Amino acid sequence: MVGALSQAASLMQNFAMGVNSAAGACGVPLDLLDAVDSSGNPPAAGALISRLDVCDGSQPAYQIGVGAAQPYHAFVTDLAAGGSSIDISGNAAETYKVTRPLLALAVTPQDVSFTAGAVVNAATFTSGIAPGGIMAIFGTGLSGPGVPSGPTTAVDMDGTMATVLWASAFQINAQVPAGMAPGVHTLRVRSVYGVAQQTVSVAAIAPAIFAMGNSGMGAVLNQDFSMNGPANPLPRGQALLVYATGLGAVTRQGQLSVTTATVTAVVNGQELPVEFAGLAPGYAGLYQVNVPIPGATAPGLGVSLTLKEGGQLSNTVSVALE
Repeated sequence: MVGALSQAASLMQNFAMGVNSAAGACGVPLDLLDAVDSSGNPPAAGALISRLDVCDGSQPAYQIGVGAAQPYHAFVTDLAAGGSSIDISGNAAETYKVTRPLLALAVTPQDVSFTAGAVVNAATFTSGIAPGGIMAIFGTGLSGPGVPSGPTTAVDMDGTMATVLWASAFQINAQVPAGMAPGVHTLRVRSVYGVAQQTVSVAAIAPAIFAMGNSGMGAVLNQDFSMNGPANPLPRGQALLVYATGLGAVTRQGQLSVTTATVTAVVNGQELPVEFAGLAPGYAGLYQVNVPIPGATAPGLGVSLTLKEGGQLSNTVSVALE
């Protein structure tokens, strides 16, 4: 629980308090009016306000933003058995990291932290990143929102800047620099909370189809650009548009960038040639693979589809064919 008890109404008008984790915000802070003081009388200086926010503690790390540009009293209380209360009063807005490394709750100034194993492809959140593809970095203090706000998050690999596509306190999606050679590289993240780095491996290719949650389906469109699925199967004889990342180096062909390595599709166990495999026009790190489906292919609402490149297979998703 995070709280500020019996603070002046004028202070609370500008008082920020929020608790976030990778699962999102911990509800909405609750304001309570102190109608009387400890003696049962109306407060001499006018009504006071107490603000409370509670989290269930199920996440491994939380970010607390609290404070105002004037003196305030605030605390973090561990509601677990044997838990204690930690004073986080101050006179300026601050951001804290809350973890439970052993039994006791640990409250420390927010910093930047991530592990090498938490750098994964952004399509399936599993290991394997490749030049030009989209990686996801999971950690803490990676960016705002928070108190205080600060400069934009920056990511680089061996000093080469990576394009940050999206960032939050607990996750960054960024494009691996297209010219990065396969091998071991130093990945560095810089945010308002500091700098952290890890050594990560980059493969020449790491094919991965973007997954749609836990449904087993992927980011696959029909030829008319409608979403493929059991309620909207693709007529056989047309092409599926499959969106992936990690297909590696590309070469320019006219207005398009196509993969250097040959990409095929495996549909219901049958390996098929593709019409196009390359960067989706207008998008960073997003690859598009157009897969013509022969009319003789067996129909079904849960047909398996996998991409194959350089002998490596992507994850398998389900598509619907009629």
